[in-house]
Amino acid sequence: MRAKLTFPLSVAFAAAFAAQLEGMLVTRWAADRRTPCLSSTSTEACSLNATVSFLVGTFFAVETLAATLTALVLYRNRKRFSAAVTATALVAALAVEHAWLLTYAR
Repeated sequence: MRAKLTFPLSVAFAAAFAAQLEGMLVTRWAADRRTPCLSSTSTEACSLNATVSFLVGTFFAVETLAATLTALVLYRNRKRFSAAVTATALVAALAVEHAWLLTYAR
């Protein structure tokens, strides 16, 4: 049983780690498009941006971990259509979240 889950778990955790980093970078980039970090009283705002970016990255990571692991296990169990639906739902959810982040930060 352990050998059967080694590949899906390692791929899912690698995808989650990449999603964590990517979520943090996109959120920080979107937050830096605003100008609250330029004023003299903005130390709290800039630290809040770092906290929010970490939380967003963590949300992306957990979402990606769950969907990737589910899709890989479904694919391994020969339920290819269900795996494709799961992967498509993950991509769609991440696209909507990124679009929201980028439009909200304007």
